[in-house]
Amino acid sequence: SELGVLIGRHGQTIDAIQYLANAIAYRAFPEDRKEVVVDAAGYRERRRATLESLAVRSAERAVRAGEPVELEPMTAIERKVVHLRLKEFSGVETSSEGAEPNRFVVVSPTD
Repeated sequence: SELGVLIGRHGQTIDAIQYLANAIAYRAFPEDRKEVVVDAAGYRERRRATLESLAVRSAERAVRAGEPVELEPMTAIERKVVHLRLKEFSGVETSSEGAEPNRFVVVSPTD
């Protein structure tokens, strides 16, 4: 569908549009820096919920297996969602590894 084309795989297209919109806004109004958020049909909220669910499942798996769990490569914004969701999750810690655009989160047990 047209919506899928606008959003792109894992939100890559909509993220690029948002990046460009922010760059244009910053150049036009450097003294009044506001963030432009581009969304389509609630994609951002659905993706955040999906990432939080993935984070919790990965943390549970890391604790159960006693070894680190590597997640798929993600954007910086997506990695931040995972780090923040697991910040208060007992028994695990998170770190980001790799180089862009293949940077990913590792969820490791602490005990």
